[in-house]
Amino acid sequence: MTEKEQNLLTKISDELLKQFPDLKPKIAGITEYSFTYELEKHRNYTYYVVKYELSSSGELTIDWENAELTVI
Repeated sequence: MTEKEQNLLTKISDELLKQFPDLKPKIAGITEYSFTYELEKHRNYTYYVVKYELSSSGELTIDWENAELTVI
């Protein structure tokens, strides 16, 4: 994994923890324009896919309002 990829994973993980602090969020998959995340509540797992954008300056923007429920 490149340093750039590791940096992106770290940024996404940090944002997931801010957005869902009580639901044990985890990254389940990632593409160039979206990622899938897992939320856990009482051993029930829910997965969502959401689009993101990483600017040339390294700023991460996640489209939380349009997250879609998905199946893995």
